[in-house]
Amino acid sequence: MKRQVLRLLVSLPWVAALVVLLAVVKLADQRSKVHWGLLGSGLICFSIGCLARTSLGLHNLRSAEDQK
Repeated sequence: MKRQVLRLLVSLPWVAALVVLLAVVKLADQRSKVHWGLLGSGLICFSIGCLARTSLGLHNLRSAEDQK
């Protein structure tokens, strides 16, 4: 159960970034003005996802070294 929760926590920022990106693309098609604040929010979600993924990878690497 703990591993599934970690995967969910790592995946949620990526999903949020994708949803925001799709919303920006949809809004850009409807209007000539792109909502840069919304795009910035998506980029923040993307960076949080990258940080979470890197942290989990380093944790797994450390755990593998400790088990040797």
